[in-house]
Amino acid sequence: MKNYIFLLIVLMISCNTDEIYIDVYDPVQEELDSLNQRKTDLALIFSYLETEDINYTDSTSFGVYYSVIDYGDEQLYPETNDIVSIHLAGYYTNDSIFFTNDSVDLVIFDTNIQSLAENIGYYDETKYYSPITYTFNGLGSFFPVVSDHGYLAQLSDFKDALGLSLSKISEGGSIKIMMPSGNAYGETGNTNTPEIPENSILIFDIDLIKIRK
Repeated sequence: MKNYIFLLIVLMISCNTDEIYIDVYDPVQEELDSLNQRKTDLALIFSYLETEDINYTDSTSFGVYYSVIDYGDEQLYPETNDIVSIHLAGYYTNDSIFFTNDSVDLVIFDTNIQSLAENIGYYDETKYYSPITYTFNGLGSFFPVVSDHGYLAQLSDFKDALGLSLSKISEGGSIKIMMPSGNAYGETGNTNTPEIPENSILIFDIDLIKIRK
C-alpha cells in the first residue's frame, strides 16, 4: 500500500513541472530599446536625405528633423493669427521596405492633394481633397482636429515642427518633416485611420500655398 502512495506522490509532482514565465517591466531595458530604435531611425533618416540629395537639415529641440526644400517667393511669411493654407503628403517607412532594390521606397498614408492621390492609386472618393487651412500661431497647436487629417492634431511633435518650419518659408515654399518613430506612434503603431505600422518613421512633404493676414 505504501508503494502505491509513493508512486501517486511522484506522479503528482511530475505533473506540475511546467515553467511559468512572468513578464516583468524593466525600465532600464525599455530605455535601451528606445535608444537603439532611435539610432536606427536616425540612420534611416540621414540615409534618406543622402539618397534624395537633401543637404540642409535642421533639428528641433524635441528630436524631430526638418528641411527647408524651397523658401518660396520670400515676400510674405506666416505670423501669429494669420490664416495659412497648406498641401500635405505623409509617408511612412520601416526597415523592411526602406531599402527595397537599393532605393528609397516610402508608403503614402495621407494627402490632401487629389492629383497626387490619383497618380499613385491612393485616391479615395469618400475623402475631401482641398487645402488644409488653419490659424497659424507659431506652434501649430491650432491645427484642425475635425477633418480627414485630424489625427495630426494629436501628434504634438509634428505640430511643433510644423509651426517652427513654416515660419521660415514664404508663400510657394515647401518643407519636409522627418519624425523618428519615438516622436510619432512608437512601438505600437497606429491601428486607427490612417493605419501605420509599429516603429515607423514618418515623413511629411508640406507646401505653403497661401497666407491671409
